[in-house]
Amino acid sequence: MILTVTDVNGNQSLCSAIVTLEDNTPPVLVCNDVTVELNQDGVAFITPSLVADIDDNCGTGAVTVDVQEVSCADIGTPVTVNVFANDGNGNSAVCSAVVTVVDLLAPEIVCPDDQVVNLGPDGTYTLGDYIGDGSATATDNCTDPVTIFTQDPVAGTVLGFGTQVITFTAEDQYGNVSTCSFELDIQEILGAGDVEDFASLILYPNPADSKVNLSNPRQIDLNNVTIYDLTGRIVHKVDLSTMGSEITIDIATLANAIYMVVIRGDQRISTKQLIVNN
Repeated sequence: MILTVTDVNGNQSLCSAIVTLEDNTPPVLVCNDVTVELNQDGVAFITPSLVADIDDNCGTGAVTVDVQEVSCADIGTPVTVNVFANDGNGNSAVCSAVVTVVDLLAPEIVCPDDQVVNLGPDGTYTLGDYIGDGSATATDNCTDPVTIFTQDPVAGTVLGFGTQVITFTAEDQYGNVSTCSFELDIQEILGAGDVEDFASLILYPNPADSKVNLSNPRQIDLNNVTIYDLTGRIVHKVDLSTMGSEITIDIATLANAIYMVVIRGDQRISTKQLIVNN
C-alpha cells in the first residue's frame, strides 16, 4: 500500500506499507439431534448437512463427520456423531449430534398366484402349507427371519367347494406389519351327469383372437366363467348370471397361449380348452 501526503503548496511526500489480512474467526457450527430411517438394505447415510448448520465469515473450507453410516445394529442405541468444520484459514469448530436409528419398513411378502384345485373324493380339500413349501416368502431389511409369518386359514384346514382367500401376515421385530393374499378356487370334479347337462354349451370361435363367444342355447342357469392359464392363475372372470343364450367375452388382453375355461352353474361346472391366437 502507498500513502501520499500533499501540503497546501503542492509539495508531496510518499511512503509505503505492507498490510497483512487475517481471519481469526472460527466457523459457527450448530449440531442438531435427528432421527433417521433405515432403507431397504438396512442402512442410512449420515452427511454433515443432516446433523449440523454451519456459517463462516469467509466461507467454509471442509466439513466432515466421524460416523458416515448407521445400520440395523444401531437401533435402540443413540449414536453420537461428531462434526468437524475447517474454514481453510486455520480456524476450526467441532460439535456433536445424537442420531436415533429406526426401522419403519415392513417385511416384503411374495404370495402365490391365484390357483385352481379340485375337491377330493370325499368332497373336501385340505389346505397346504404355503410357507413351509416356499410358495409364500417374507424378507425384511433388519429381521431375518421375520418374527411372525402366518397363513390364514392355517395349513391343514379342511375346505369345501368355492373360492377361498388365503392371507399371509409378516411382522418384524420392530412391529412393522405387511400382508398379502391370493384366491384358491376349489372346484368339484365333473361327473357323467355334469358333462351331459353342460354338453350344449359351446365356446366359439376356437382358436380365437380378441373375442370369443359362449353359446348357451338351452339357457342353463350359469353363474360365471373363469379363464385360467396353464399354471392355474386366474387371468379373466365374467359374470354370467344375466347372459341369456349367448355372451361375447373380450380376450384381447390375453397372450397367445392355451387356456382352461371353467363355466360354473349353481351346482355344476364345465371345463373347456381355449386357444388364443391374436
